[in-house]
Amino acid sequence: MKVDLGTMNHLHLDKQHSLLTVRSTRLLFYFFRALDIHGTGYLNDIQFLGFLRTVTDLRRQECKRVFFMLDIDGSGFIEFDEFYMVMCMLICVKDREEKEFIFRHSRTVFDLLDEDASYTISANEFDALGLIFNFNKRAISKIFREFDVSGDQELDYKEFKMFTTACIDKQRELEKHKSGEKSRLPKWVQWLISKKQD
Repeated sequence: MKVDLGTMNHLHLDKQHSLLTVRSTRLLFYFFRALDIHGTGYLNDIQFLGFLRTVTDLRRQECKRVFFMLDIDGSGFIEFDEFYMVMCMLICVKDREEKEFIFRHSRTVFDLLDEDASYTISANEFDALGLIFNFNKRAISKIFREFDVSGDQELDYKEFKMFTTACIDKQRELEKHKSGEKSRLPKWVQWLISKKQD
């Protein structure tokens, strides 16, 4: 997914917590109020889909999937707290800090992906991770198979947490490799990283 936030491109997540600062959150709140043309305190599906289609290259069906995934309370609307989460995700994609965001907010990301509230993530639900955080489908299915330790075709939170830890470990190894140190990344990770940089 490509992200162009226009006038909001200057926003960045705090490096330590992968969240917006208080000042940035305040700016985001004013932006949210500007998008809320009806003054209801929430965005309906048309407003949200219009916004998402403007700032990303997602297709209509993908935008709808994101809407239903992020409508945490099932109200049919996106309130500010849900919009805040959307913007944090878009900013992390824009700044190429997806892995750090997933690592720092693994429980939240897990709960977002668990669409049926079964406390496990199926392969189809895990596919949404690629949609939001720019992993390709082939890499997603390979990652899913590798981290499905129990072999039940679903990831529980412990398996997902292993995935997030492995992601951040691989990212740190890559950074060491880029700085001149020898890397011992498996070939599939090198392939995933090369696809991510394309």
